[in-house]
Amino acid sequence: MARPSNSFDSVSMTIAVTPQMKTYLEELTLNGMYGSSPSDAVRMLLSQAIEQKIKEGVLERRRFILHKGEVLPADAVPPATDR
Repeated sequence: MARPSNSFDSVSMTIAVTPQMKTYLEELTLNGMYGSSPSDAVRMLLSQAIEQKIKEGVLERRRFILHKGEVLPADAVPPATDR
């Protein structure tokens, strides 16, 4: 199953996991519900964990916008002025 297109660019990160964790990640991908690779499963699990932390109040939901080709927090962009 193809993952939905992202409206923002992705940033690559490298993580190390134990062989046991890799086995669990591979198992999650067997039916396609967590993507088609261990990397897809990690992305989905991380997204779910962050969403849960937002719901718990540990993290605050932020708004991001695309401004002049860069992804920025919405509050970091000066308001547009009419001239």
